[in-house]
Amino acid sequence: MTEPYSLAAEPWLPVATVEGEREFIRLRDIGRADLLRIDTGRADCDISVTEFLIGLIAISMGPTDNYDWPDRFETPPTPDEIDAAIAPFAHALVLDGDGPRFFQDFENLELLNDAAREPIASLFMETPAGHFVKEGTISALSRRGAALALIALQTSAPTGGRGHFTSLRGGGGASTLVVPRPDNTSPTLWQLIWANVPDGYRIAGDDAEKVLPWLVPTRCADKVGGTTHAHVHRAQAFFGMPRRIRLTFTPGNGERCAITGELDDVVVASYVTRPNGTKYLTHTWKHPLSPYYKTKDRELGEVWLPLHFKAAGVGYRDWIGLTLKNKADKKEETSLPADVVSTFLHARAVDIGLKVSVPNSVGLLAAGYAMDNMKPLDFTEAMLPLISTGNPTRDEDLAGCATAMVQAAEAASQLLLSALKTALYTDKKKAQPESSKAPLAAARARFWADTENTFYDTLRDLAVKAPDDADAKVYVEAKKAWREAIRTAALAIFDDLAPIDAPDSPDLKNIVSARSMLFFGLSGPIIWKALGVERPEKAAKKANGTRRKAA
Repeated sequence: MTEPYSLAAEPWLPVATVEGEREFIRLRDIGRADLLRIDTGRADCDISVTEFLIGLIAISMGPTDNYDWPDRFETPPTPDEIDAAIAPFAHALVLDGDGPRFFQDFENLELLNDAAREPIASLFMETPAGHFVKEGTISALSRRGAALALIALQTSAPTGGRGHFTSLRGGGGASTLVVPRPDNTSPTLWQLIWANVPDGYRIAGDDAEKVLPWLVPTRCADKVGGTTHAHVHRAQAFFGMPRRIRLTFTPGNGERCAITGELDDVVVASYVTRPNGTKYLTHTWKHPLSPYYKTKDRELGEVWLPLHFKAAGVGYRDWIGLTLKNKADKKEETSLPADVVSTFLHARAVDIGLKVSVPNSVGLLAAGYAMDNMKPLDFTEAMLPLISTGNPTRDEDLAGCATAMVQAAEAASQLLLSALKTALYTDKKKAQPESSKAPLAAARARFWADTENTFYDTLRDLAVKAPDDADAKVYVEAKKAWREAIRTAALAIFDDLAPIDAPDSPDLKNIVSARSMLFFGLSGPIIWKALGVERPEKAAKKANGTRRKAA
């Protein structure tokens, strides 16, 4: 009989070092200065395990006052300090054995008649439970690998059929992590974790059962209904466990782990599961690492929901909702960045001397699954800049300007696509050919890529000037310059894809007509309206009229 596998004691965390190596470390070693990040080999596991570490540090040794945070950022805890901090929770970090199991159901599900057995491949998002698994894909996990996969599934669980619920943020909810770069260098693993630890989540060991759901019998949805933070501690946001799962451990037989690539004396080839686990009522929770948006529910009215990425790739179209509070018509918030993002921008960055308006001083790692109901389409991961004036009110004005810029860019991209359709696909009697979709999609993607740097440069410049008036001249001038930038980009893409002098050009008349339509559209009212700026011709007429009246 082997000793229980304790994640508080075993070297189970895969990390990347500054030397470019990958090694496994213990929890007590996460403060080492040579560690850069979690490195499981899977992006979804990397982000989920990092979130778990942030949550564990938050409840065990989170900041207690305004002075504690900057001190800990500069001076990481020693291994002994980390050991002492997590000691009250060590019993919750055991992966196997007869007692509570890490991220697994409190009951021994193998003794229940209606429990189903699933291959271990079904732990992964790309292979939902109950689906046919191709032979030879993922057949076994080491104990390290099983812990990593469990964290990832419970953190991002999609809908898994009747009674198999989504994660606390819904299936594959978006996460945003602040990435500080002191002295323009990459942060250490500890600095990344500590920069994202929220205030006020530290608990006593006696409260562990309210935070770590596997320490107590599951709040089964068919018996108690939905679960909110009124039923459990709000820190359970980091440790939500919607799926009732118990891993089955067997002796290793020479198979390598599908995640870590290692051989282990004990492996996991399958697990048992049962429906009706914890049903987290998403609209009642606020995860400190996730951005939220306001929407209307038919039964509940206005609610805040965690953001989900709609497709692979995150760019400046998504930037506002991930970084700054955004208001509709300057009245009330319609989107909110993650709590840790706001806290860092308006407090912590100052505490450690980071100027967020300076390029590359701080970034934002945005990650999450793009989902189609139960099916994950792709896992998105992008590094975006964090830009702020340092003042919450001025940041709202900056967000308003950024929103107008994105709206104008969206209008310009639509004008570009419409012009390209006219120029390249001239037969109006036929449906648009399937082969035309790829070039148009590529044109749209290029437009957003070609204008991205200008967008961020404009906002950095505005953040430094930071006027108090949202209608100040500096914002108006920035919007006018942005209109010229998106106009230039759209026309350049059109000329590349529909050149007049190409030997195999379609109808020349259509190309000329389409370009003319695009040219005048980019100078027309649709763009100015999106920017919220009066057209120069109208402004000039109004000014002339005022002068005539004065005369």
